[in-house]
Amino acid sequence: MYDAIIIGSGPAGLTAALYLGRAGQKCVVLEKDFVGGYTAKISHIENYPGYETINGMDLTQIMAKQAEKFGATIIYPVEVVDMELTGELKRVRTRDEVYEGHVVIIAIGVARKKLEVPGAKEFLGKGVSYCATCDGNFFKGRKVAVVGSDNEAAEEALHLADLAEKVTVVPHKELDIVSAVMARLKSKPNVEILPPAKIHAVVGDELVTGLKISRDGTEAVLGLEGVFIAMGSTPISQLILKAGGLTDDRGCLIVDKHQRMNLDGVFAAGDCTCGGMQIVAAAGEGSVAGMRAASYVRKIKAKAEGK
Repeated sequence: MYDAIIIGSGPAGLTAALYLGRAGQKCVVLEKDFVGGYTAKISHIENYPGYETINGMDLTQIMAKQAEKFGATIIYPVEVVDMELTGELKRVRTRDEVYEGHVVIIAIGVARKKLEVPGAKEFLGKGVSYCATCDGNFFKGRKVAVVGSDNEAAEEALHLADLAEKVTVVPHKELDIVSAVMARLKSKPNVEILPPAKIHAVVGDELVTGLKISRDGTEAVLGLEGVFIAMGSTPISQLILKAGGLTDDRGCLIVDKHQRMNLDGVFAAGDCTCGGMQIVAAAGEGSVAGMRAASYVRKIKAKAEGK
């Protein structure tokens, strides 16, 4: 039995855990993949206060250690498959366990958009990847492509540039990369940025051998061994909707200024609320959610004790 169950271990979830721990509340953080979430994959962060520059893995590890110092338990990798959020006692089910708590804080971030072309699904794990940090080492000295047009795609390409022989950035729409990141990308001699193109297929035999694209009516197949997909993100809300939570027309979780959802004792923070999509904004929302959740738990305990 926990005072608080936090789903997600990005900056929002870890900051909420820190605040709950400092308030003396027992909390558990459940993470589907690896501690830090998407932030842990970022190679170069220059806009988080207190650091001139830091990588995402180091930043989120610092956050995790702070939360654990004050008693938070972080469990990963574990996938949440169901939630009961309407009663006074909340239940969160994973494939192996049922966690119970007075409050739930949802900090699940967003999901990566899929590349919906022939071969993208078939070659997943055979040359197609959605995570350069996870899989980049498999492509040392090889030719790879990054499909995407924004800062996420640029970060993936920067990570791969230190590993691969050549990295070709294939934008699926007009580029939207901040100037500082673009400058770093252009400084890499083994990175080529193509004009926007239509992606037709990932091709190969047992493994990926190329990426079929077209531009201005002319088709081409880029010869390569890896395709990293970084086409942006979309909110993850199916489980929350099933449990009674409300979302807007974008799929973003609806919260008030105290990060409270429409369900009593349920809070949300970070990118899943679409509240800025920045690390510092996610941490800020996490702090508010943590403080308000701690206050909610104190009231429940006082009521149970007849105070």
